[in-house]
Amino acid sequence: MIAMLKRFFISFYVGLFALLWSYNACADSYFIKRADTQAFIHQMVKKYHFKKSELVALFSAVKVRPKVVERVKSPFEKQSWATYQMVFISESRIRQGVEFWNKYRDVLARAEKIYGVPASIIVATIGVETKYGKYKGEYPVIDALTNLAFSDSRRAPFFRSELREFLLLTREQHLDPFKVLGSYAGAIGQPQFMPSSYRHYAVNFSGNKNIDLSHNEVDVIGSIANYYQKHGWQKNQPIAVPASFARGQFNLFSSRNKQIVIPPAELIKYGLSNYSTLSKKQKVNLIELQGYYSNEYWLGFHNFGVIKRYNPSNVYAMAVYQLSYYIETLRERLNHG
Repeated sequence: MIAMLKRFFISFYVGLFALLWSYNACADSYFIKRADTQAFIHQMVKKYHFKKSELVALFSAVKVRPKVVERVKSPFEKQSWATYQMVFISESRIRQGVEFWNKYRDVLARAEKIYGVPASIIVATIGVETKYGKYKGEYPVIDALTNLAFSDSRRAPFFRSELREFLLLTREQHLDPFKVLGSYAGAIGQPQFMPSSYRHYAVNFSGNKNIDLSHNEVDVIGSIANYYQKHGWQKNQPIAVPASFARGQFNLFSSRNKQIVIPPAELIKYGLSNYSTLSKKQKVNLIELQGYYSNEYWLGFHNFGVIKRYNPSNVYAMAVYQLSYYIETLRERLNHG
């Protein structure tokens, strides 16, 4: 009986090993056999002068990762504001933000002076993206982008563009494509820059030989500040304030119109009370967020829109703004306590 069981388990594991080996072998050649991958390689060779043999070898080694394609269909930004707030506006993230700010206060002060972006916003962005560098992603970026670029996703063209940018980035920065890790969507380093943002907005704030957004916090701080400035950050301008509705004015938001833009002078028509201090020429966004017990309404200004250039979700931008507020408030209290 024991001998029979031994033979069964040996046979089972040998079969399992063979199956896994067969899958991996198939996975390694899956993309290189696709016509769209071959067309992409041809474009990179013709337009950007890559060596065909090197790209063939590269895409022959890319792994098939179905989880990547599934995850990008349901990003966390689809969660309600109540859930998003619970995750990102936590006591630990606030306290760690204060610690990060204190550790890099001179660098943050320099970035704020050069780019006009508040240190609190820079710190909060890193806090939301990777919890101050703790969660930078576990996927090889080449795998993530290739799986998404050659999938049936409606965003496949975007990811093919980012794949192109990634190959250009690795050539410019002399990086091994398989050693660069990131998110399931191909975002890189502590600020979670997509390759195109890495190439266009990352700065060598540390003065080292190469820009490093994974391990060099000085480069990370400068690059985030540069990103916001290049997207139109307005120094010393408001970001968002809660909106107070008069009774009966909740019909402002319909199922087809969750966000509208109106001049401040017209806000009174909708029963909004906190508009008097706004510039007459300044437009605001009326934002509705799904809270724990009822919906929250906010006025979002120009800089709120700039944060959304980092991620186009209202809940994301609000998380960055609120985390920045709580980090700055706690830091001031501890420094003057």
